[in-house]
Order: sequence, then structure tokens, then C-alpha cells
Amino acid sequence: MLQIQDPHPGVRLIGLDRAHKRNAIGVEMTLALHQALWELRARPSIRSVVFHGLGGHFCAGMDLKDFFDNSSRDATTLRQARAATEMWRCHLIRNLPQRIYTAIEGYCLGAAMPIVQSSHQVLAHAQAQFGLPELNFGFVPGGQIIKSVGLAMPPKAVSYLALTGKLIDAPQAMAWGLVHEVMQDDPLPRALALAQAWADSPV
Repeated sequence: MLQIQDPHPGVRLIGLDRAHKRNAIGVEMTLALHQALWELRARPSIRSVVFHGLGGHFCAGMDLKDFFDNSSRDATTLRQARAATEMWRCHLIRNLPQRIYTAIEGYCLGAAMPIVQSSHQVLAHAQAQFGLPELNFGFVPGGQIIKSVGLAMPPKAVSYLALTGKLIDAPQAMAWGLVHEVMQDDPLPRALALAQAWADSPV
């Protein structure tokens, strides 16, 4: 569910690896994120963390079927996953001691927003798409997600995304404060270069 590497001293690379679901966050990925972020708290030698998605998309949000609709999970596993979801979104990702860089291609939706909002720098491909599409599936965005987006974007922009379910492109996301840099090429090398520079800095 996660592809974790240390490509340079002091840099941790975390790839969302569920390409057949456009990296939608299901039960296993939730538990893996919780564990990976918890472990980072105790790794002061790691100074930078880079998030990215494999397969051409960053993250298509939460896998609602895996958590809710017709889930085949037993009740205990679902309780653990839902508790882990709240913990990593609301506490772990926001309080990491490392500097966070995120490279985005393709979809960046819904449940991906806590990672984006917690990032010190977000680099997106020009054709990346951002949004809160839950309304299109008969849901409303969860409180944790709305709070994350609200910490990064103006209130009217948050309302537009949440109440229309429409997607916006990377230039619009940058204009609204969600993205720091829009690129015509793969943003991952740039994110890694920034992470490496921070890890090597004496600060």
C-alpha cells in the first residue's frame, strides 16, 4: 500500500501505491499511513518527507466502498481503521517534526487534503486536478477534510469545492493557496531536490 524509500540521507520518500484504485485510501493504506507517520516521530535523523502517488495519480480520496458501502471487513478491523484515519489526519501528519514536500500528478481529492494542507511545499503538475467530489456520491466531505482545506484556502473557495463537487486545475489551486508551484513536468524530482537541500542544510 505504501512504497517507502530513503533516497538520500535524511530524506524519507513515501509513495501511495494502490494504482489500480488511483491510490484511493482504503483500510490497508490507512493503517500503513498511521504506522509510517508514527514511526517518523521517533526518527530525528530524517529531516524531510516527500509524498507522491504511483501510477499517474496522487490520491483519489477515500475508498468509500472499503470503509462503508458493502465493506467485507469485520467490525474490529473497521473500528481500528477509522480510529487510525482520525489519528493520522488530525494529529500525526500535522505534528510531524520533519519538513513535508508533496508532489502531485493526476487526481488529488478528498481524503488526500490533510497531506496537502500539512505540507510545507506542494508541487503539482499543470494538469493535476483537485477537489472535494463527495457530493457527487451522496456524501458530504468529512469534518477532518473540510478543516484541512479550510486551513489552506479562503472560505469561499472551500465552499465552492464542497458544495459543487467540481474539480479545479493546478493553476486555480495555486491561486487559492493549496499549491505552491505548478510544473509542466513530473514534480517529484523537484520535490526530492528541495527535500534533499533541506536535509543537507545546517538549520
